[in-house]
Amino acid sequence: MLSLVSCDDHSHDSHEGQSDKAISEMSDDRLMSIETHEDTKRLGKEFHVKLANQFAKTELTDSSFPLLAELDANYVVWSKTLVKIPGTVCDHEEGEEHIHDHAAEARLEKLSDEELLELQKAIQEELMGLMSRLDEIISNK
Repeated sequence: MLSLVSCDDHSHDSHEGQSDKAISEMSDDRLMSIETHEDTKRLGKEFHVKLANQFAKTELTDSSFPLLAELDANYVVWSKTLVKIPGTVCDHEEGEEHIHDHAAEARLEKLSDEELLELQKAIQEELMGLMSRLDEIISNK
């Protein structure tokens, strides 16, 4: 898997700020890449909140605590795989961390729209695995 770092807070990349003409000129794969990325960011935020809530109600001595800690570490690693789709704009809120690896974005520009979509689907699939693992930990309590 191609793993590139872009915005760590995952609150960017959208059609917002794009002209209708620019959007209409995007391929279906490019549009699906952007949609998948946006969905993945939303799911990632929901997962992180759910994980934090689980931490809040889990005692340090609970056998699931180290599993949650490991899952949190895996989430941090996963979050660094989110990459800005070339040609999209950032829409960070004021005060949000904004770290871009412009070299990574340049490498992504060499990928076809189909390859970008495959990458976004793979990133989302990894998150789904983390989500399943959290559900498993919760159900085994």
